[in-house]
Amino acid sequence: MSAAQATDLKEISSPDDKRARLLAAALELFETRGFDGVAVPEIAAKAGVATGTIYRYFTTKEALVNALYRYWKAVYNAIVLAPLPQGLETRDQFTTYWQRMMQFAQNHPRATRFMDLHHHAPYLDAGSIAAGGTYREVAEAFIGRARDSGAIRDIDPILVVALMWGAAVGLTKFAGQGALTCDAATAIAMEEALWRAIAND
Repeated sequence: MSAAQATDLKEISSPDDKRARLLAAALELFETRGFDGVAVPEIAAKAGVATGTIYRYFTTKEALVNALYRYWKAVYNAIVLAPLPQGLETRDQFTTYWQRMMQFAQNHPRATRFMDLHHHAPYLDAGSIAAGGTYREVAEAFIGRARDSGAIRDIDPILVVALMWGAAVGLTKFAGQGALTCDAATAIAMEEALWRAIAND
């Protein structure tokens, strides 16, 4: 984890901290109503603070959403991109990455939906874009190695990234709507489907 990611992870360290409450309130509101559908006073009210308090921590609503986005990207990267155990075959590496993605999605469904909703938002700053790029870079490197080893077909790594992220988010959304139970069996079935889509056999 980079120093910047570690700093982001410390930003929501105490449930009694006003800044933490503002970020938690913003997550709930931005995830359910989108950035443009939420006014600053609503975030303050949800957090139980005066509207002016927000500006002690964030200069603008854009600064708030970027801090929130960077925080959750740092958490995601710390969980999903942790070093892999030594000696894993390509198929087992794929399984490990997928299990980590599902662990994050199941433990933080609101954050998963928030990051998906805001991933291409025009108000993301350079720091947020860089935080989002870390996962893509690691995933592309893994897929490139898997492709070069012959374990998977000759496919653009970014397509595999899109498949895996879309699957994790899709399962999270359907589970949130009650359309399915996102349990271990469902996650395994999805992993098998994803692997069959890219495997070189």
